[in-house]
Amino acid sequence: MNDTLSDQEQAQPILNVKGLSKRYGKGCSHCETPEMLMIDNNRCPHCGSVWACIDVDLELYKGEIIGIVGESGSGKSSFVKSLYFDDEITSGSATISEYKNGETNIFNESAQQKRYIRNYLLGMVYQNPLLGLKMSFSSGGNIAEKLIASGSLHVGNIRSRAGELLQHVEIPLSRMDELPKNFSGGMQQRVQISKALANNPPLLLLDEVTTGLDLSVQARVLDLIRKIQRELNVAMIVVSHDLGVIRMLADRTVVMRYGRVVERGLTDQILEDPQHPYTQQLVHSLL
Repeated sequence: MNDTLSDQEQAQPILNVKGLSKRYGKGCSHCETPEMLMIDNNRCPHCGSVWACIDVDLELYKGEIIGIVGESGSGKSSFVKSLYFDDEITSGSATISEYKNGETNIFNESAQQKRYIRNYLLGMVYQNPLLGLKMSFSSGGNIAEKLIASGSLHVGNIRSRAGELLQHVEIPLSRMDELPKNFSGGMQQRVQISKALANNPPLLLLDEVTTGLDLSVQARVLDLIRKIQRELNVAMIVVSHDLGVIRMLADRTVVMRYGRVVERGLTDQILEDPQHPYTQQLVHSLL
């Protein structure tokens, strides 16, 4: 964790998630609670419903990066999408220290308040840029959309801010009015990052942002993420199946399997001395 953080900032997490559970499907008498399922499966054999997240707790501190790792279907992407209100949770709570003094469960808030949280306090970068960008808008227009949603209406200020953000993610101003569909995958991810940062949110959610990119492009995106964390002191949750990404970025790591957290700790500790058999399997597969 960043050594410059004050003791008070470190004492109170910027994000505190308690018991988050998310079920996809209507459920049945055999899967009303996740405890009714086998420990090594999160899909109901009777109705096909899936408990994507089961009683997940997480504390994230200002300026910290937490990595969430696990194989496909482990629940890691469902977790961050739930935090961003893309998916409605089944149960649980989450508080953000910069929202109502960290005393209000954000999942119980109105649709209007959830929009406020998305626009001001959270930034989201998806694995698929089609989810985070409108390809019919210019790169600057995508950023403008986020700024307008938060109440910015001055065209000059919006354009100036868009240019500043694009420069920050190393996209030339000459391409500000170009459509993202003309960009490479790596550039599209950088436009997404700039859009997510538009309103200086204290918390950034990154879902498999390097998947499908060439190694050299991956390296540039990862360097950019580290630069943003260092310069802006933004807290981040980084979801990845790639332990190399987690090793490079994360201060602490959470390991998920079948919707459950099976291990958590300092990233170096998790990767050098994994305790859970599943984590050991993941680490050894990297070697």
